[in-house]
Amino acid sequence: MALNRDNTLISNREMIAELVLTPLRAVGAMLESLAVENSRTRALRAIAELPEEELRRKGLSRAEFASMAFHHDA
Repeated sequence: MALNRDNTLISNREMIAELVLTPLRAVGAMLESLAVENSRTRALRAIAELPEEELRRKGLSRAEFASMAFHHDA
């Protein structure tokens, strides 16, 4: 038995689970941050935030605009 951060007792099984899950959570958080910072993700967010009037003015649909983000060779 060991003490949790809030001074409650945890079993050895719970402690082992935390030791295994903590690095996995860190890797998951890292992968999530990489996805958020991905240039295509940023481009898609920008497209999603465009008002419909601006898309109509450019003569594009949201799908066409998104397709351009994925076919651009930058």
